[in-house]
Amino acid sequence: MKSVLLFLAAMAMPGAACAAGLTGQHAVYDLTLSKVRTHDVTGAVGQMSFDVVDGCTGWATTQHLTLLVRNVDGTLNKSVTDYITWESKDGKTFTFSLRERDNDGKVQVDDAGTAVHTGADNTGIVTYTTPADTRMALPPGTLFPMQHTEALLAAGRDGKKFIAPPLFDGTTPDGAQATFVAVLGHHGPTPTHFASLSGLPSSDVDIAFYPRKPGDQNPDFRTQMRYFEDGVATNLVLDFGDFVMTGKLAHLTIPPSACR
Repeated sequence: MKSVLLFLAAMAMPGAACAAGLTGQHAVYDLTLSKVRTHDVTGAVGQMSFDVVDGCTGWATTQHLTLLVRNVDGTLNKSVTDYITWESKDGKTFTFSLRERDNDGKVQVDDAGTAVHTGADNTGIVTYTTPADTRMALPPGTLFPMQHTEALLAAGRDGKKFIAPPLFDGTTPDGAQATFVAVLGHHGPTPTHFASLSGLPSSDVDIAFYPRKPGDQNPDFRTQMRYFEDGVATNLVLDFGDFVMTGKLAHLTIPPSACR
């Protein structure tokens, strides 16, 4: 399910090296169905674990998503997706591995590779190792996930209403995607259920992911969330098209950093 992969992309953006108070994290989200737009889906539940490790010279992320969807005929579709990335803090290199399995454990998606920024305008090249021998150019202004979120957080701090940078995250075989980020509001420190977040500013955002095709006005996927300045996301709304799910942050651990 392409929208599941784009959900993972949206969650793979915990900030960049210059974001204030950036930390590693271990976060677990419980996903529940909140809206159905067609008669094809009658239920859905899921869970995602999300880990960020500060590798001093770069950020490593590991995500594991299990999604169970009940169809109108009573059958269940299960997808299990693992997404692993490394992004250097200088913004030049990004490696990715993405694998999705179905009900029977059969691999439906298997992508991996490395992207590099080679130009001052963030042009570059992505080389896929799976599928083998596939190379694509990155258009001017392309951001990797960490850079994308730093731009998002900076927009919130600066009072901007929207930004629209291209993004490469390795979740589609088509190279960079177009994104449109609407900043719905910026907040000063407010109390939360998690003490580590209560002293931090945050921004509410709506992120739409589009194929980079002329005249295509319909996003492949949309998500809303509140991003805190340390890179933790809460209040997820995940629009898969036929149905919408909400994600509740059920568990959060901020590990100590060995790089400070």
